[in-house]
Amino acid sequence: MRLAPLDRKLLRDLGRTRWQVAAIAMLIACGVSVTVMAYSAQAALKAAQQHYYAETRFADVFAACKRAPLVLAQDLARIPGVAAIDVRAQYSGLMQVPGLARPATARLISLPEDPAGGLNRIVLQQGRLPDPGRTDEAVALKTFLDAAHVHVGDRLTAVVAGRAISFRVTGSVLAPEYVYVPSPESTMPDDAHQGVFWMPRRIVEHVAGLGGAFDAVAVRLAPGASARAVMEAIDGALAPYGGVPAYVRADQPSNAFIEAELKELSKSAAIIPPVFLVVAAGLVNLVVGRMVEAEREQIGLLKAFGYGDLAAASPYLRLALVIGVLGALGGAVLGLWFGASITGMYARYMRFPELAAQFSWPAFTAAAGASIAAAVLGSALSVRRAMRLSPAVAMQPPRPADYRRGPLEIIGLLRRMDQPTRMILRSLERFPLRAGLTTLGLAASLTLLVGTQFMFHALDEVLDHAYFRAQRWNEAVGFAEVRDVRAITAVRRLPGVYAAEPVRLAAAQISANGRRQKVLVHGLEPAALLSHPLAPGGGPIAFQGRGLVLSQALARKLGVGPGGSVDLEITEARRARAILPVTATAEDYSGLAVYMQRIALTRLLAEGDVASGAQLLVRPAALPAFYAAIERAPEIAAASSRDDTVAGWRQAMTEAFRISIIFYVGFAGAIAFGVAYNTGRIAMAERSRDLATLHVLGFDHADCTYILLGELLALAVAAIPVGMAGGALFAKGLVLAYSRDELRLPATVGPESYGVSIAAYLIAVLVACAIVARRIWALDLVAALKTRE
Repeated sequence: MRLAPLDRKLLRDLGRTRWQVAAIAMLIACGVSVTVMAYSAQAALKAAQQHYYAETRFADVFAACKRAPLVLAQDLARIPGVAAIDVRAQYSGLMQVPGLARPATARLISLPEDPAGGLNRIVLQQGRLPDPGRTDEAVALKTFLDAAHVHVGDRLTAVVAGRAISFRVTGSVLAPEYVYVPSPESTMPDDAHQGVFWMPRRIVEHVAGLGGAFDAVAVRLAPGASARAVMEAIDGALAPYGGVPAYVRADQPSNAFIEAELKELSKSAAIIPPVFLVVAAGLVNLVVGRMVEAEREQIGLLKAFGYGDLAAASPYLRLALVIGVLGALGGAVLGLWFGASITGMYARYMRFPELAAQFSWPAFTAAAGASIAAAVLGSALSVRRAMRLSPAVAMQPPRPADYRRGPLEIIGLLRRMDQPTRMILRSLERFPLRAGLTTLGLAASLTLLVGTQFMFHALDEVLDHAYFRAQRWNEAVGFAEVRDVRAITAVRRLPGVYAAEPVRLAAAQISANGRRQKVLVHGLEPAALLSHPLAPGGGPIAFQGRGLVLSQALARKLGVGPGGSVDLEITEARRARAILPVTATAEDYSGLAVYMQRIALTRLLAEGDVASGAQLLVRPAALPAFYAAIERAPEIAAASSRDDTVAGWRQAMTEAFRISIIFYVGFAGAIAFGVAYNTGRIAMAERSRDLATLHVLGFDHADCTYILLGELLALAVAAIPVGMAGGALFAKGLVLAYSRDELRLPATVGPESYGVSIAAYLIAVLVACAIVARRIWALDLVAALKTRE
């Protein structure tokens, strides 16, 4: 089959500009791949989540109480809108795990009497369920077993409610409410110290002192039922038994984290790809525009031979289409790979029985359509110019450029410079639009680099603020029940402890201006040294009477500030409620916290002078003895370590961001390389005859390279401050887009982030320059001088 002349022209153009086409298609592929990656990973997570929740009958509503009789479960089941109900007994303590220095939390949960009718069913991964006739068997959460290197068949001993219970692990399981298990001190998982075990009900009831009673409720709603009405009925039924307000699945910690991740994937797909498509469209405009300008005579000849306007311009339009299609196909391949990588990373944190990578065809179709449209739009002006060229005008030589003296020559600046430098500055001065667009394209790559690299500095800032300035303790313990503050004296006598301060933590609901929020109230000492809220300037905030100090994020959510007042309802103990003044707002980066004096909080609860735990300073050398002591203390049910938390944070964040940062650094490098390479290649094509003439006049290869690439390097340097400013703005945009209750990054870009970003940016530009420079050295003088340009 013989190709039509215009088809052969298209193929020749593609072959002649193959590297420029490849560079632009690479940019488009980056944009498409982010969309495909984000929505493919989102589809994989959603599919795994929905299948898992349906298989395990994950509850819609959760509630807890101190101790309610089992007969009450029948009343709860008769509440209108309740389709199924499951009541459990659960209790927590500490246990020593071989190989771990710090005791781990041991949460015991009763298995349902009727497994078929139970909610939140566990899924056996290895081994078997406990023998109902035995009192020393349990199944454990697989994430804990893997992280703590505990094997099925191992025997563990936990101290729960003052009782030591020894049991053998008969199997590993997964559970829908523990897909993601954040540690109590941070939003990051600490799987090795978060042991969750399921045992026969009578064993847990005996250990927890809950014979014939329950303390946890899970509810499945009937189709169309009102969750609010059901929760109000449950709260009313559990109130006499120390109930705390019920909450829906959306507020369940594990599910809330998964949903937040799903939303962030959508944001990534909406924020990043447009950057690539805009830059790619600009490059298409440069390349196609240069081709139309260089081929005016051929366009005129085509029209003179009878080709219509559209037919004569069609090779340029089809070239743009090919670039868009190539970019879309490349993006599909990259997106499939990136999506599988991200899904694999999620699989390490979110333990679904099945989490398989997927390819989102709808996302690919939409992204491919957008990328092709961007490429076509990028060529639109040039194609229009080709269509409007008349044969007579097209076959005339183009109008010479305006070579009149510019401002730099008028002020005499160029007289002090050598000839090559004057050529560079004259070129920049005479083509300001092209120089401006190139600078913006290069700045876009640096913006993306700075906007992603800032995360590492921001995470260091969060850790420094949360664990070294606002909180200065290195160990903390929590009591099984609130205790008289004199219990702190006993804590101070534990091995290695040289400072201890009591704290009273209480769950609460706070409301103002018609807005309501679940919070944790931190009751601290007035002159606390180990933990205090910090003002935006960094100084500690002094408490004033019964006044509250709110985190800035919480104050913004409620729409209140210092001088305002809020309605605080404690959701435990006697569920006290009061209107309290807000005296200050504190700067923090995680959670929604409320701070007040401990004694004011305990008076509000009418508890006397009590504490729910203590924050400590312990000598590092004495930590083994300290851990051994608290493991034997029945009143202590929880322990945490600042150093372990910080190390877990760093490891989790490094792993979580490593893949993303590699992607974004590669993407930003692709932008810088694509812009620099295409700009250099176009300049080379336009000025090859000038360079050959300079060779004849005595300029060597180094001079010609300097003249051609000096302009590009000058624009690359000029783009640095623009890119840095854009990166700072981009970082603020990312912080606004990705902030959530669990974590808010400060939008501060550190010098290290700027340094790494500029280094990566310059490497990409220099690689592109080196490739173009190689062509200058291989320039054919005879061929260049024979051409018109």
